[in-house]
Amino acid sequence: MRQLSLHAVPYYAATFVAGFSLMVIEVTSSRIVAPMIGSSIFTWTSVIGVTLLGLSIGSFLGGWLADRYTKSFGHKVAALAFICAAFFVYTILPLSPYVSGFFRQSFSLMELSVMVSAILFLAPAIAMGALAPIIFKSFVDSVSDIGKKYGFLSGIWSLGSIVGVFATGFYFIPTIGSAATVRLIVFVLATIFYIFYLQDIKRQSRVSGGDVAILAIVTVCLAVLVISSSAQRAPESKKILFHKETAYYDLRVVDYKLFPTYGDNRILFLDIDTHSVQTARPSQRFYTDAAPAFAAFSDSIKNIYVIGAGAYTLPINLKKQYPDAKITVGEIDPEIAKVGTEYFNVGAYDIETEIGDARVRFARTGSMPAETFDLIYGDAYNSFISVPWYLLTQEFNENIKNYLSPNGVYAVNFAGTLEGPNAVMFESIYATMRSTFPDTYILAFGRDYTKTQNITILGTKSGVTLSHGTLVQKFNTLDKNRFLSSTLVDASTISVPTRRVLTDDFAPIEYMMTGLMREYFPTYIELYKKVVS
Repeated sequence: MRQLSLHAVPYYAATFVAGFSLMVIEVTSSRIVAPMIGSSIFTWTSVIGVTLLGLSIGSFLGGWLADRYTKSFGHKVAALAFICAAFFVYTILPLSPYVSGFFRQSFSLMELSVMVSAILFLAPAIAMGALAPIIFKSFVDSVSDIGKKYGFLSGIWSLGSIVGVFATGFYFIPTIGSAATVRLIVFVLATIFYIFYLQDIKRQSRVSGGDVAILAIVTVCLAVLVISSSAQRAPESKKILFHKETAYYDLRVVDYKLFPTYGDNRILFLDIDTHSVQTARPSQRFYTDAAPAFAAFSDSIKNIYVIGAGAYTLPINLKKQYPDAKITVGEIDPEIAKVGTEYFNVGAYDIETEIGDARVRFARTGSMPAETFDLIYGDAYNSFISVPWYLLTQEFNENIKNYLSPNGVYAVNFAGTLEGPNAVMFESIYATMRSTFPDTYILAFGRDYTKTQNITILGTKSGVTLSHGTLVQKFNTLDKNRFLSSTLVDASTISVPTRRVLTDDFAPIEYMMTGLMREYFPTYIELYKKVVS
């Protein structure tokens, strides 16, 4: 059979590599753009959509080139198609720093995601989309068994794609990083170029001056790429103490006087998100300083679980407020836990860390769980300013309630507005919390309810309803500076329209964020670039 002959091996290898390379670049693309626009459903939608568009255009272009030139130029058409794909894949790296110019415009995160993805990945997707028809045209020499040959090559392409997905997600990204992964694919595609080009020279039994020139140019370009990749990386700003691309985030620890009034500031960035700010002097400004508030809802707080470590600012403040309490932090990224110990002094406190996803940790059990908590605090940010959607649904709230002690409190923190056209996310999260916890309270950490700020919603399991006036008195007893009572929102004084409850089936958090992001993102991204540059 033709499929088993040695003559066909280069085609099988080329097809496998093409499928493999395509999926490696597609998966890596989401990590390349995450430090610019976050990692949201908008990011993945844009990357996948742009890739599919590029494949469609590339298929038309590759089919036309194959019919027009394969017969005259043989394997050189396939060879040049692979080296063109390698070139366009490489352009992703030098282009990436320049797309941030769009951030000065008043584009929404959705629009930015599409534009950034198109600029960086459309041309590589077109180039790789052209490979399949060119390989197939070069491989097929008759139509008698064309279906079998097409099916065989298509299966090999799919197998390469599968290997590419798993290799990228489980090995390349967490081990060598995005940039090195892109360079690896450049060399893999270039290898197929050499195989086909040399095979064509062997078929013709001669080497022309043009062949020598093309091979020399490609070889020199690859040598330059190797040298530039091996050269010492340009030093980052001295403000950046630590920088690593993990399996989940592009992680940075930065020293920057973001709030000069509070002394030196150490900031944890996950992608472009300011996840935690550790100040040298007490601030009584941030939501993490509201740890005493929970004593107003429960007389005994002995077991606390915090979802999301960040820089451990919240768990540390809780430990200071409730020194006898056992505090456990759930964090999905083990690198964040290491950074907390090395850069944020969490080792000085008796705080335990569990590595894993909170949705799995608090899966619903058939009976009362062996361990319950007096306070569970959801502080897990994902994709810029949103909490992962599956940690905001009614189903997850019900799971959490099962793990609370009889007088337990559940709190969730997120960024949003309480009033105005951009308050839809707050309104839906509030409605969802109330569907599980009828006794629900709001803390807001900004004076203007129409502006973006941290919002904490608390739900209590006890069934005891506390009036706004009662809570103000309790807060003032706990805090003489009246910081806590200033954060307490009287829900009767704000307009909270009825919103659809978020469920595992319906929780469009990123869509709810669009208005908020359109207003907040351009200003924030300028601050981000100033801090990390």
